[in-house]
Amino acid sequence: MQPGYITIVMKFKNLQQLPDKLLKIGSSDTDDEALRLKKSSLLLVPLIIGPAAFIWGIIYLAFGHFVSAAIPLSYSLISLFNLWHLHKTKDIVPLQNIQLILVLILPFLLMWSLGGFAQGSFVMIWAFFAPVAALTYESENKPHYWFYAFMLLLLFSSIINQTLIESSIPPLPPVTIEVFNFLNFSAGLSGLFFLMRYFINEKEKNAMQLLQKEHETLKLRTEELRVANSKLQYFAKHDALTELSNRHHLHDQLNQMMAYAKRHNLMLALMFIDLDGFKKVNDTCGHAVGDEVLREVAQRIKSLLREEDLIARLGGDEFAVGILSSYDITYIKDIARRLIEEIRREYSDLTTETPPISASIGISLFPEHTKNIDELLKYADEAMYYVKNSSKNSFFIRQTVD
Repeated sequence: MQPGYITIVMKFKNLQQLPDKLLKIGSSDTDDEALRLKKSSLLLVPLIIGPAAFIWGIIYLAFGHFVSAAIPLSYSLISLFNLWHLHKTKDIVPLQNIQLILVLILPFLLMWSLGGFAQGSFVMIWAFFAPVAALTYESENKPHYWFYAFMLLLLFSSIINQTLIESSIPPLPPVTIEVFNFLNFSAGLSGLFFLMRYFINEKEKNAMQLLQKEHETLKLRTEELRVANSKLQYFAKHDALTELSNRHHLHDQLNQMMAYAKRHNLMLALMFIDLDGFKKVNDTCGHAVGDEVLREVAQRIKSLLREEDLIARLGGDEFAVGILSSYDITYIKDIARRLIEEIRREYSDLTTETPPISASIGISLFPEHTKNIDELLKYADEAMYYVKNSSKNSFFIRQTVD
């Protein structure tokens, strides 16, 4: 592909982007969609009428109609100042007020200067831009006021039309009038068409963008609610500190384990574990270290259990362990001893000042001691307090009472 052809294509693309750039000269990063649409819609008025007004002014000058030439030329100059001011200040109010007043009044002034409807009716199409432009950004009944003003000026023009005809300046050549008729109506109606089309398209685009944004927001909120709900469900059953099952979930899990043990003729050992010396850890090292010790204890207990075994934190420094076995009390005792040894190991990785910790473990058995879950929990608790009040750092299996 030839470099010259590429240059032409690039220039053509830049020209295509020119209208969009012009419609953004008053935009600011802080503008919302409604204000951005209002600015761009209002900018279309001077961008459409301004060049046409300048051309008409030059033509009137060529024919010696200096008053008639001054009216459209003055509009072009004021519009340039409006656009510059908007670019500098980003303030739409001056452009809004000045443009609509000029667009409404100047076409009538031009028509009067030309000698009434007979000589200047072709410029009336431009005055109708005022109420149409107001429709694109004004709310409620304000656009009607501009339309009413247009109709009043039209009525007034009809009243003074005969006077204008009698005092008219030398008329333009008939061919010129015909050309003006064609150019004004074609350009004016085209301008109205593009103004309304742009406004409708932008409205639809903004509506789609807003809908998409709301859809994305809804999806995000739905996902946030789903995550929050999952967390609520999780922490309704788990301890927030150690993420082990809590006391409420323990009850449900024990029910399932007891049902499984009954179906498969197994024994369920429930261990209540209370830490000896943990209060001194909190008093000496602070609650932050105490929390770390509880997390470490939870991990140490968990490391000695099988996947099918149960571990829960009952609260404070108390834990519960559920173990299924085939009526092998030796295995239960061995697990209890290993738990005591593991919990008693130093916690020097947390702090060198951690006081020694041990464990008192009470054990109840299903179905040997009871087939009722509440009694199973009660017996394990009683056995644990038996150790706590006697030797500590040991375990005790509740004796069978006939």
